Amino acid sequence: MTNSFASRTVRMAGAVVLASILATSVEAQIARQISFAAPAVPETLVLFFDVESAALTPEAKSIVLSAVDAAERNHARQIELAAFSSSDELARDPALAARRAAAVKDLIADYGFAGLVVVDEEGPQIALVRVDGDATFDRAAVLHLRH
Repeated sequence: MTNSFASRTVRMAGAVVLASILATSVEAQIARQISFAAPAVPETLVLFFDVESAALTPEAKSIVLSAVDAAERNHARQIELAAFSSSDELARDPALAARRAAAVKDLIADYGFAGLVVVDEEGPQIALVRVDGDATFDRAAVLHLRH
């Protein structure tokens, strides 16, 4: 083997190693930029209902869509759903919470979520700051993404 051939072979091998290192470095930088650019997606989302209503407001529909989008982006296999009604609503309409859960579950299906939607009829109420006499937080549905 001549010296020039050996020299070219060593330089070529070095170039291949250097190109491999640079490609790996660029891939790592792109991955870091993507992970920093994507905002953190909450695992739990809460939406609220009007008094004595199971109808979803435009804001509530937007929250459900956000949950479905987040579930798909994060490859969540299921969405757990718990819906509630205030004690006054419960006295007048014992099935209101179930209708609220059904409305949210139907909308999740309409938005095309392919995973499992689990309705937890006895889900824990979320701890939120309450204002005396305000039952807004009792008229909620909680969506939790599971991976």
